[in-house]
Amino acid sequence: MAITSFRAGEAISAGQAIYVSSVGLIFKASSLTQDQASVAGIAIDSGVTGDLIRVNSDAIYNSYSGLTPGNIRYLSATTSGLLVSYTVWASGYNLTSSGCYLEPVGRAITSSGLAIEIGKPQFIVK
Repeated sequence: MAITSFRAGEAISAGQAIYVSSVGLIFKASSLTQDQASVAGIAIDSGVTGDLIRVNSDAIYNSYSGLTPGNIRYLSATTSGLLVSYTVWASGYNLTSSGCYLEPVGRAITSSGLAIEIGKPQFIVK
């Protein structure tokens, strides 16, 4: 299991997908740009700008609810840091004007557990 700690560049909640900026701070991941869609992991802790936050990058995160085992969770096309089903991602994608990145983050193994399996973001153009 890889747990690393980073300084927050903004307020982050436990369970949100994050990316690491070019200056080493973490922010909520976003599907709008390749850098922001390159998820580094899931925040274990909540915190505000400047706080040290632990990040889980390759193990099971067990603090979700309502997951369907076997389903992949993707970075939301509309809400930074949020993980959603493919159907919800596609609905958000339809709201974009030029497209966005599809980023698989993990597979549900229980109703509350996500095995983090970060993929490579793929730009889906409209």
